[in-house]
Amino acid sequence: TLVATMKGAIVCLLAVVAVEAIYRVPMHKIELDRSAHKPKVIAEYLKQKYIKGYKVNSLIYEEGLSDFSNAQYYGDITIGTPGQKFKALFDTGSSNLWMPCKGCPSSDIACLTHNQYDGSKSSTYTKTDIPFAIEYGTGAMTGYVVDDVVCFGNDKSGYCTDKTQGFACAMAEPGLTFVAARFDGILGMGWDSISVDGLTQPMDQIWADKDNCPEAIFAFWLNRDLHGGLANQNGGEMTLCGTDPAHYVGEIAWEPLTAEDYWRINLGEVKVGGVSYSKGPVSAIVDTGTSLLTGPPDVMDKINHAIGGRELGQTGEFMVSCHNITNLPDISFNLGGQDFVLKGEDYILKMTNAGVSECISGFMGMDVPPPAGPLWILGDVFIGKFYSVFDHGNERVGFAISA
Repeated sequence: TLVATMKGAIVCLLAVVAVEAIYRVPMHKIELDRSAHKPKVIAEYLKQKYIKGYKVNSLIYEEGLSDFSNAQYYGDITIGTPGQKFKALFDTGSSNLWMPCKGCPSSDIACLTHNQYDGSKSSTYTKTDIPFAIEYGTGAMTGYVVDDVVCFGNDKSGYCTDKTQGFACAMAEPGLTFVAARFDGILGMGWDSISVDGLTQPMDQIWADKDNCPEAIFAFWLNRDLHGGLANQNGGEMTLCGTDPAHYVGEIAWEPLTAEDYWRINLGEVKVGGVSYSKGPVSAIVDTGTSLLTGPPDVMDKINHAIGGRELGQTGEFMVSCHNITNLPDISFNLGGQDFVLKGEDYILKMTNAGVSECISGFMGMDVPPPAGPLWILGDVFIGKFYSVFDHGNERVGFAISA
């Protein structure tokens, strides 16, 4: 009937409107860097990130190596008027925005090898006298706070803050930590409660505009069907203000936050080949800023041995045969009452070392003592496989099968 047809048309129109209320930020694809994959070094960096007051073991930590080298979630933002373009790591495991700035010393290689923000070229720039410092490895990223307009995508996107958005102007980046990074700086997307200097994150202003942003949500989809690393290929996307139904199938399984600091949730049972290795619930942080999946060392050792992993010395790094990946057991993680299954091809990292292919386990043991631990961190190994939704308004994280 005509009425039924009109109703159908209205439903379709509403669906289109709902999808168009979101903003898409394309993601850049990277190839994994074998030299940066050193689990004990990465563990030191992660402990510093998540354990308040933790001092890095300088005997283990190697300057120039952190998990940033293999982080996959970065895209474009602009700062200033007119907009100056930067590649930003979208990091759900921190809550500050910082970029290298014009005027950094010539000895700061990381600054010189990346795009630098120049306040003198922005009509909306305001310098403050507030100092800023974040510990990374054995040194600190230091600088001062600046206020300016920050836009996701580009300065014509409509998803911009006003000129009062505070961010850190980095004037000194520690050692070699960020020299090889494919991005210029970091845009933290955790909660404001863990922000250095109490700076609010740009998303707060975006979410406050309910007409432009009906839902206080951002979501990630990583495109794993890439071949040859061609520059014009779509590495995936981050959506702001809603989800994109084109990139997932079925229902989103929701897990409520257990604290408003990181995106911290309860992880349920973990099974390897149907056998339980961790009953749960256990505390887990969903972190786009790290490439691995970490958990208590005793559990991770058992999982790595169950998949036929062979530890390289005492490095915490487990190798498997590249010829055996299709025969490896499924590993399931229960979240929101639903099992999310990783296959061997999902949790084994394929890297090239001096022209030779190597296959490394994406699981790493990390000892976090109470009260901060025990702790699991669901990094790119897990969330790269599934459509991942961060719902600020309803204080929850959701996962769905990627499409």
